[in-house]
Amino acid sequence: MELSSLSTSSRFVTHDIPVRVIPRKLWNDFREPSVPNFDVSIYLPMLKTMKSVVERMKNLSNSVVIEANLNGDMELKIETDLVCITTHFRDLGNPPWVSWDDSQNSTQERDPMNMAEARIDIKRLLQLLAGQQVNPTKALCNIVSKRIVHFILLHEDVSLQYFIPALA
Repeated sequence: MELSSLSTSSRFVTHDIPVRVIPRKLWNDFREPSVPNFDVSIYLPMLKTMKSVVERMKNLSNSVVIEANLNGDMELKIETDLVCITTHFRDLGNPPWVSWDDSQNSTQERDPMNMAEARIDIKRLLQLLAGQQVNPTKALCNIVSKRIVHFILLHEDVSLQYFIPALA
């Protein structure tokens, strides 16, 4: 990773992260985390576009509010003492969820114009967006208002899930 500095020279940082591959025979020992009933599920815009917007917002605030509704609208918003900046994404679409136990019926009863929102750490969101070298075929965002944001990135037969808790 190349880091800029105040001088004309740049710095390179290398992180060695140990990775232990879990053998297939042990996969059944691990379970996916349970996902709470979400208020809104929405397709994300292109991750490159979203990353560009969030990188600019990072210079002004430590947190970002993600808002979305069942009409396919999503907003990224930062608020400081001096300024409030909102980026609007329209017509993103909402994934159709089929539930065996009707646990997601709350989204069907919700007013399509009502926004679900969560304030999250902007650096954690950037970690997700910066780490995506493979362009997913679909990217989803599930919001549990004021509690958690759940991202699902789908690429061929791989699903990456990322949970970011809401800030108080």
